[in-house]
Amino acid sequence: MLLAFLFLVSLVAGRLFEVQGVEGPAYAQDAFHDRLVKQPLPAVRGDITDRHGVALATNVLAYDVIADPTIVKDPARVGAALAPILHEPAADITGQITRVQQRNAGKPLKEQSRYAPLAQRQPPAVRAQIAALPAQDRSGVQLRTTSKRTYPSGSIGANVVGHVRTDGTAAAGLEYMLDGVLKGVDGTARYERAPQSTAVMPTGTETVKEPVDGAAVKLTLDRDIQWRAQEAIAAQVKASDADWGSVIALDVKTGQVYAMANSPTYDPNDYRHAASAAFTDQAVASSFEPGSTSKVMTVASALQEGVVTPSKVFTVPYTKKMSDKLFHDDEPHRVWHPTVTGILAKSSNVGTIQIANLMSPATLYSYLQKFGIGTKPQTGLQGEAAGILAKYTEWSGSQRYTVAFGQGLATSLLQVADVYQTLANGGVRIPPTVVQSVTKADGTPVPLAPRTPVRVVDPQVAKQMMSMMEAVTYEGGTGKYATIPGYRVAGKTGTAQVPGCGGYCQGKYQSSFVGVVPADNPRLVVAVTISVPKKGSHFGGTIAAPVFNQVASFALQTLDIPPSGTTSPKPDFGDVRG
Repeated sequence: MLLAFLFLVSLVAGRLFEVQGVEGPAYAQDAFHDRLVKQPLPAVRGDITDRHGVALATNVLAYDVIADPTIVKDPARVGAALAPILHEPAADITGQITRVQQRNAGKPLKEQSRYAPLAQRQPPAVRAQIAALPAQDRSGVQLRTTSKRTYPSGSIGANVVGHVRTDGTAAAGLEYMLDGVLKGVDGTARYERAPQSTAVMPTGTETVKEPVDGAAVKLTLDRDIQWRAQEAIAAQVKASDADWGSVIALDVKTGQVYAMANSPTYDPNDYRHAASAAFTDQAVASSFEPGSTSKVMTVASALQEGVVTPSKVFTVPYTKKMSDKLFHDDEPHRVWHPTVTGILAKSSNVGTIQIANLMSPATLYSYLQKFGIGTKPQTGLQGEAAGILAKYTEWSGSQRYTVAFGQGLATSLLQVADVYQTLANGGVRIPPTVVQSVTKADGTPVPLAPRTPVRVVDPQVAKQMMSMMEAVTYEGGTGKYATIPGYRVAGKTGTAQVPGCGGYCQGKYQSSFVGVVPADNPRLVVAVTISVPKKGSHFGGTIAAPVFNQVASFALQTLDIPPSGTTSPKPDFGDVRG
């Protein structure tokens, strides 16, 4: 018996020697690998700021709540404890853990998943609440430091900036379009878990790949001008019970956008409760027939071609048949004898058709293209529309003439604003932009796509156009409500029927005004459009021009643009009585 016992002891001792002396390092290595936990090191998303560095999108400290299913002994208990803290059903939390445990069943420990996500981007208060739970209630629960996207200015600039979802995925606006540079590159770390413990401790052999934080994006927007633009357009859309409205303010010399406002809009901090229509940046994504605001392209083209002068007189009846259609002006009148200036100031369709008829369709088409119609402005904004411009060879008999006064083609509001920037800038088109700079986390600037200026008309033609557009806001013109005390204002009204209903819908209008200020030293373009107003006036001169007035007046003060040094000269309308 004693011999048998001694033999057994010798076997055990030999095996212990084998394990500890020969196989010990291998077992220790396996145990070490079983305790290794690989965790990502999240990159910090880059900020989005306005032109002055005011944060429009930034990050705050947050925590991801995860569970290690190999440690959790009672998933139901953990689920019940976390439910009131995470505001999730206990069954959902329990299910997240048990599903991973079921997949782990039968696998070696080192092949088992140790990751069950329970909640993402929770505030520090959640961390404190979980830490206060009894140990059994939080067994296997871990918190990983991360960040949560927040929008300090709320809805200001929301349609441009966009938003990031709770799970960290970019969903709209520049957050989505520039996601590649904003999000950065996550790093990784390996940690050793203490045996039979929820604790995680760095080991001497940990390997870490450092995260690369995202780039910072500075916009051309001015937060204050953006705020005023949103206030003004929201008030007018509400007062007129319109479907939507937009306003853009941009710099004449640089094409930089100071404001791009829409109504409706939304608060990206609470995007889940926003109507789907509120996510659309109507100013760039919606194409509409611009109506009379596009007449400036027809007149500028004719001036450039030398077929008219500002003082050339036309005979303009109330109606005139061209091709297969009878055209008419907005209000009945006796036969006028207006100058080209008077045709523009009175927004005569019949007069504009006569001007266009002095050019070939191919010529007018080429100028519309030069003004940017039919091509995307290339701002990089989500949903950017190219507008609609059929080739002149495809124009119907009447479309040759309707295109001249803004029907039979479609533009976005940004494209319309760009046309007026061109004329205000001496005939040189500067493609618009909303991004001023992109800077990597290490301070290295990211090159932006070049914006090549394009000369559309000669400086003299642009100067003549500014004088004629100034006549629009003179007493007797259609844009008198756009006037700003102390400043000379040039602009154009537009009231277009909305296409549809088997042609054009009766009683549905797109009402617009685009203005340049100061007219004698152009610095600012403000474009306004309101879609399908149902209350009050539907004329661009009475519903959109006042919004221009409010936004432009505020921007002039904010940008410290001095008043005009001269008064507007009296324009020569010709005979437009009656």
